Amino acid sequence: PLESISPNIQNAIIAIEDKDFYQHKGISLTGIIRSALKNLFTDSRVGGSTITQQFVRNAVLTREKTYTRKIKEIVISLQLERRYGKDEILKLYINEIPFGSNAYGVQAAAQTFFGKDARDLTLAESAYLAALPQAPTFYSPYGPHKPELDGRADTVLALMADQGHITKAEKTAAQGEQV
Repeated sequence: PLESISPNIQNAIIAIEDKDFYQHKGISLTGIIRSALKNLFTDSRVGGSTITQQFVRNAVLTREKTYTRKIKEIVISLQLERRYGKDEILKLYINEIPFGSNAYGVQAAAQTFFGKDARDLTLAESAYLAALPQAPTFYSPYGPHKPELDGRADTVLALMADQGHITKAEKTAAQGEQV
């Protein structure tokens, strides 16, 4: 339950994955339009997914990058948002996402990487965990991309400060913590 998960990691995930999570109805029209334009002009397949959409993609659908899958993702996300509250969706997402090293969900990640419960994560530890889901293998703390992981964790902290989840002083203190 969310009560057993540190608010630090909840806010860190929201900051890096979907800053408007509590304001939208499951999808971000600006995110969809932005990714559609980028896909059109760069011939890539990038996403513009909310936390709700990411949960649907990870738990219900496949990760294939097709327009059909994206439409299904949008429809199911809208239905999910009508049926469940934001905290319930956040709980489902945080307990489902892969963090790498066979750690699925924040409790498994907290135990795998820090040997502690998710409720006891520090701000700095939370920033590092929130940095992982975008590319768990690439950002693995056991791999050759530790500097990139450090940079992404700093990005998480900067976003948390910019979005009002933490103060600048808390950000600076967390950046100075040895993780």
